[in-house]
Amino acid sequence: MSSLRFASIVTHVSNPAVVAAVASLVLLHAQDVVTPSFVGVSLGFGTVVPLGIIYLLSKRGLISNFLVSEKEERAKPFTGAVLSYLAGSLLFLLLGAPKIVTALMLCYAGNTIVMMLITLRWKISVHASGIAGPTTVLIESLGAWAGIFFALLIPVGWARMRLKAHTSMQILAGALVTIAATWLQLRIYLAIL
Repeated sequence: MSSLRFASIVTHVSNPAVVAAVASLVLLHAQDVVTPSFVGVSLGFGTVVPLGIIYLLSKRGLISNFLVSEKEERAKPFTGAVLSYLAGSLLFLLLGAPKIVTALMLCYAGNTIVMMLITLRWKISVHASGIAGPTTVLIESLGAWAGIFFALLIPVGWARMRLKAHTSMQILAGALVTIAATWLQLRIYLAIL
């Protein structure tokens, strides 16, 4: 297998919506609330709807590819994802989900807004953001040992650079901005919820 092919596989597997599904399931399990309704909200609004929006935009020719490589094309999928995350957060509130579970979904919305605003001027790595945000929430919920998931930034960063999708600075910024934004949001959401 060529390194380009492997980088492409890593890129698709580490799609932020795919990572959101895994992180949500880990968090639900850790909170001992793996119920059909919570799993449905997590997977539906955190993964299926955001991926569905990208698929539909791609099919209609409104974005050039499924990875939304062109920063100028990111506003529509970002907006759709934010609305999906907010709807998921509202459902979690109505269903009485644990605070940290609702906070994770709210962080997805907030981080997506941050990425969208930065993307107006500069192409930041959403893949790095997709690893950094959930890992920060898992650390809050599970403890410092969950920081091991930050190691996923190494293959993800390599893959994005190998595909010439991002520079090292864009990957580093995606991770660091998201860690800071997620940490700040968690302080706010957990105090309010």
